[in-house]
Amino acid sequence: MKKMIQRLFLTIFTIILLPIGLIAQDKMFLSVLDLEGRGISALEAGSLTDRLRSELSTTNAVTIVERGQMQEVLDEQGFQQTGCVSSECAVEVGKLLGVSHMVTGSIGKLGTTFTLDVRIFSVQDGGIVNTVSKSYQGPIDGLLTQIEMTAWELIGLTPPAGRFPDAAPAQVAASEPAKPEKVKKKGGGRRTLMLLVLAAAGGGGYYAYSEGMFDSGSDVLPEPPALP
Repeated sequence: MKKMIQRLFLTIFTIILLPIGLIAQDKMFLSVLDLEGRGISALEAGSLTDRLRSELSTTNAVTIVERGQMQEVLDEQGFQQTGCVSSECAVEVGKLLGVSHMVTGSIGKLGTTFTLDVRIFSVQDGGIVNTVSKSYQGPIDGLLTQIEMTAWELIGLTPPAGRFPDAAPAQVAASEPAKPEKVKKKGGGRRTLMLLVLAAAGGGGYYAYSEGMFDSGSDVLPEPPALP
């Protein structure tokens, strides 16, 4: 008798959710299992999972079974979500919920680095549709922004301009190398002027200049010789 009631409840639940999927034909009908915490508390992992669900809804590209509804169905079926991290387990949950896709993953911490691995796959064949992996260093509350960005990447959409103004760019454009300055030879103009004057004075003056007789190192020009 109890099993009949459970089956009836599941059938009613599926009938209620089915129109939602029909209305949003272009949207994925999915559910998100709690992300597994590795090196962080279950409370922190749960909060980040809730933020992932909220941001997926913000994209307006998916229809999500709320956590409370999902947990109610799983409880009726005697199914424990805790420890359900494998694709086989997630597919089984997806079939119970009547969704087309499931999202699962984990958040870990190694030293001072947080790791984020989230994947979405088809309930029909269990094939992985997309996977997003990130590494992050900083305070744990910075993972909120990382998980929000992951939601958009997971379904292959670009977030609206200005959605993440504080997020660091994935790549930094290389700066243009500085152009070397041209080194000006000191006294170049003075030597040219002396050469012209001495050439006009005659061969003797030019000979004296070429032999370095006028290289005194002074910036003051010598008096030109008197013309004959």
